[in-house]
Amino acid sequence: MPISRTIREQVTCQLRDEVIAGAIAPGAVLRENDLATRFGVSRGPIRDAFLQLSNEGYLAYQANRGVTVRHPPDQSDREFIAELRRQIELHVVTKGVSQVTNDGQSQVEDSLAALHEACLAGDLAAIKRCDLDFHEAILSACGGESLLPAWKQLCSRMILVYDRFSDIGLVHAEHQQIYEAFRSEDLDGLIKALSDNIT
Repeated sequence: MPISRTIREQVTCQLRDEVIAGAIAPGAVLRENDLATRFGVSRGPIRDAFLQLSNEGYLAYQANRGVTVRHPPDQSDREFIAELRRQIELHVVTKGVSQVTNDGQSQVEDSLAALHEACLAGDLAAIKRCDLDFHEAILSACGGESLLPAWKQLCSRMILVYDRFSDIGLVHAEHQQIYEAFRSEDLDGLIKALSDNIT
């Protein structure tokens, strides 16, 4: 049975999807009243969504402007951000891939299946979301929960300009390769697959 989401969670997920899909332009000003009317809710869930998405790195508070969608990083910053994210993931899997529980492996399998479904549907926002969910599942399975907040901030910056979705079939194939190395505890293969994927 699917778990029902709160109004705040529904609003947050919808806004996040719109930002990462590019449906809301970088720099766009988001207004509580407008969004409350659009979603048919009070301003409370909108305010909560703003706070969460700001913490995740998708939105920013700017003086005299309010809440805006963050601009993507420039190329040099993006390369630096990608390297930081890569180092976190490689550090976590190096420490923990040999200690993954059955539950942890199941979570990774489920996230890969969700990514496959998103690829088959051609849903860009869902593909980006499921891509990150897959990597998060691996980090969690390998004991990297304490590094997830910093990792999520990096991912939110990268995903705004992520251009690896032109070949949707390749997206799933790359993550399948990561999963196979993860499942077999092939650390060298896992490091290579993750390094090739995070660019």
